[in-house]
Amino acid sequence: MADLTPSLSRAREQKITELSSHFANDDLTLEDLERRIEQVYKAVSIAELDAITADLGSPEPFGALPARGRPAKNAAPAGAYEANSARIVSIMGESRRMGRWQVPQHLDVVSVMSDTKIDLTQAVMPAGVVDIDMRVVWAACKVVVPPGMRVINEMHAIMASVHSRAEDAPGTNSSFAPTIRLTGLALMAEVKVVVRRREDPISEDE
Repeated sequence: MADLTPSLSRAREQKITELSSHFANDDLTLEDLERRIEQVYKAVSIAELDAITADLGSPEPFGALPARGRPAKNAAPAGAYEANSARIVSIMGESRRMGRWQVPQHLDVVSVMSDTKIDLTQAVMPAGVVDIDMRVVWAACKVVVPPGMRVINEMHAIMASVHSRAEDAPGTNSSFAPTIRLTGLALMAEVKVVVRRREDPISEDE
């Protein structure tokens, strides 16, 4: 019996990872995810764990485009599509997007039991409003923006903290200033938007 406990513990971790992958790929709603994770911790055998996902197929790899975001057969070439839409997925891990990188027009961020940081101070921003849809569950997510970047915070928080130090109201030069709009949900999580000048050194502990 002593050997079964570690095996069951590992099986629980694997099942949570599997459920998180389904959630990241929009196979489960947030309510489904919560309910099934609760069942995982109550399960006392491998058979009970297997039954929790018996109605689900094999999850797609992390980072795969969700069904609603897959281009049709006659859609634009993949390179053009990826420039307009992308995903950052972190499941029980750590994710960093920093330095000089191309920000898409629409960015999906999924962070489950993870630490995620998105640094826009050196990023190449597209014209118009950048939509960042965030699903942050039992996780910490930080968005770093340069001064002058307008941040419209439309996120919902459930037993979570979502706050921004960036300006929300348009300024006198708002038509030329980059703007990001945060949408989505934070559940038992912390989402912070902080402001840092481009010339300031990057701190991993900020």
